[in-house]
This record gives sequence, C-alpha cells and structure tokens, in this order.
Amino acid sequence: MRIIISGRAEKELKKITKIDQIAIARKIRFLAKNLPISEEKLIGYKDIFRLRVGNYRIVYKKTSREIYIVLIHHRKDVYRIAHKLLG
Repeated sequence: MRIIISGRAEKELKKITKIDQIAIARKIRFLAKNLPISEEKLIGYKDIFRLRVGNYRIVYKKTSREIYIVLIHHRKDVYRIAHKLLG
C-alpha cells in the first residue's frame, strides 16, 4: 500500500518529540503493510479514519491503493482541526 503524507501532517510531525515521532512512524508502517491495527472511522466522514498513538492522532483517508495522511496532531485539537479541513 502506498502512503502519502500531506504537507500539514509532515510539518506537525517535525514539531513532535523524537520518541513520539518514532511511535507515529511505526504505526504508519503498520498501515502500509496492512497489519491489523485499532483504526476507527471518523464519525460523519466517508473513508476517513483515525488512529491513536499515545496523545496524538493520525487522521487519514483510505482507498484501495493508497493511504493519504491528512493530519497528525495532539488529541486535544485534532478533531476541531480535522473538521475545519474536511468540512
């Protein structure tokens, strides 16, 4: 599976501590390999999922060939920002 990371998600990932960056990168690799993970559908959106990594959330769109990571952010703000982005 092909992974595409948005510029916004990449920028936010660089602000996060190294330990959390490693944990997030590991979860993204699991997504790419189609390993079973605890993803949940984001309520109110079609084909948009969220993935929990400690205090951070990964919001992504999943298709049959690729995963587009829309947002990586702290859990306190991620849903407000995702709602603004995904409208």
